[in-house]
Amino acid sequence: MYFELGQALHLQIDCVGDIGPDQGAIFGWVRHPAGETPLLHVAGGVGLRLPTVLLVLHPRTEVELPDGMAVSGFTLLHDIPPGAAGRLLVIGLGGQEIALDLMAYDLPGDPAAATIARDPGATFQFLHAAARDPARIRAVPAGLFNGWLDHLPRRTGSTGAFLDFSQLSVVCTAEGEVAVSGSFGMPGAAGERTEAMACAMLRPGDGPARIVPLHHEGFAPLETGFVLRGQIEPSLGAQVELVVQLQRGDHGWWFRGEAEAVALPGLLATLTLAGTELPGADAGALHGWLKEALRHRGEVLRAGLCGIGQGGGRAAPGGTALIFDLHDDYAARVLSLLAPQLETQFGRIVIAGAAATRAAAALLHRGRMEVAVEEDAEAALALAARGVGFVTPIDTPALVDAAIEGNLTRLAGHALGADHLAKLETLHVVAGMDGMEGTLRRLMAIMEGRDLGGVHLPGQRPDPIGGLVAEHLRMVWDMVAGREARP
Repeated sequence: MYFELGQALHLQIDCVGDIGPDQGAIFGWVRHPAGETPLLHVAGGVGLRLPTVLLVLHPRTEVELPDGMAVSGFTLLHDIPPGAAGRLLVIGLGGQEIALDLMAYDLPGDPAAATIARDPGATFQFLHAAARDPARIRAVPAGLFNGWLDHLPRRTGSTGAFLDFSQLSVVCTAEGEVAVSGSFGMPGAAGERTEAMACAMLRPGDGPARIVPLHHEGFAPLETGFVLRGQIEPSLGAQVELVVQLQRGDHGWWFRGEAEAVALPGLLATLTLAGTELPGADAGALHGWLKEALRHRGEVLRAGLCGIGQGGGRAAPGGTALIFDLHDDYAARVLSLLAPQLETQFGRIVIAGAAATRAAAALLHRGRMEVAVEEDAEAALALAARGVGFVTPIDTPALVDAAIEGNLTRLAGHALGADHLAKLETLHVVAGMDGMEGTLRRLMAIMEGRDLGGVHLPGQRPDPIGGLVAEHLRMVWDMVAGREARP
C-alpha cells in the first residue's frame, strides 16, 4: 500500500506481519530527499517504542525517482513485548518524525509470502543476518525463508557450467572449511568486481534443515570470476549446501549449491580457481586475497596443530601396530621375519596395502596376536584407533630398518596416544595433500627428527599462487614439528 506523507516523503508498505508470538516484521520502501537517510522504528502505542531487532536498508531500483530524490527499501524486525496494543511505524527524516498507524489499514500480513516476492537481495540480507544471530532473530526457526529457498536455482553434482557461470565449484571439507568459486560466461563492465556472500544449509539425514553462518567469511574481489571461503562447525553425516549471493555491478545472482565433500587438495583447487585462466588484474587480486586468507587460516590452525609431532610416547606392551604402505611381497616377508618381536610388543596389528592380505595370512597362521586388514591407511587408522592403548604407525622403510637393526625399540618410541590420534585426523584434513599414507609418513619423519623435504602438491600450479599454497602448507607442517616462528 502506497502512502504520501508529504511532498518529500513517500512510503510503500509491502507487508506487516508476525513471525512468532513476540516478533513482527515490516517490509517496504521510503522515497526521500537524496543525501538523507530515513530513521525507522516501531511503536506499540503513544510513548512505547518497541525494540528494533533488525533494520536493513537496500536499493529499490524499480522505483521511479524525480531529480533530487532517493529510495531506501527496508527490512524492519521488531519485538512485540506484552502490553503493546498497537503498531505505529515511525519515520524520522530531517529532524522530524511522522508516525503511521499500521493497524488502521488492511495491509498484506504474510511475511513468508512477501519474502518470496521481494527483491532477492533484500531477502538474502535478511537471511544472512538471521543466520548470524538466530537467538535474537527468530525468522529461521519460524520457517520464514522456506518458500524463497525452494524457489532458488539449485546446483547439485560436480563442477561445471551453471546459470551464467562457465564454471562453478562448491566444496566442503570434513573440518567444515567451505568454498565456492567460478567464472562468468560473459565479461562485465570494466572495473566491476564481484562481491560474494553465503550462508550454509545443513540437513542431517531426513531432518529439517538448519541455516548457519559462515565464520571467517571472505571473498576475492575479481572481475571475471568469484571466490568465497568460510568455516562452519563440522557436521558429521549432514548434507551441506551453500546459499550464495553474487553481485557484479547492477547484476545479481542467488542460488543454492550442494557442497561436494573434498579433501584439502579439492579445497585449494576451488580457492585458487584451478584450471581457469585469469587476466593479469584478476590474477594479482586473487594472489593478494589468497595470501591474506591463507595467513588467517594458519592463525586459526596454530592452536590445534602446534607441536603435535613432538609428543609421541613409548608404546607399552599390548597396544596396536599400524602397518601401512605394505604394497609388495618383499615388505610382507620382512613383516613375517619380525613377527616374533611384534607379538612381544603388540597385542594386535592392523595392516593396509596391496600385500596386506598375504602378510596377514602368515601372522594369522602363527595365531599369537589379533590381526586385521584394511584396504587403505585411512581405514586402518580408524580401526586401530578403536583399540586399547597406544597406536604405533610403521611403514615399509621403518620395517626394513627394524629388520636390519634386529629390534623394534626405535619404532616403539613413536607411539600415538588417544589425544594424538584425534589430532591426527584433524591434521590430515587440514594439511594432508597425498592421502593418509603421506600424512602418517610425514608425522613419523617429524617424530624421528628427520628432514621433511617439500610438501607434495598434486598438480601444483607453477605460478605465484601455487607458490603461496606451497609456502602455506610448509608453514602448517612446521607448526606440527613445533619449529614454526610466528611473524
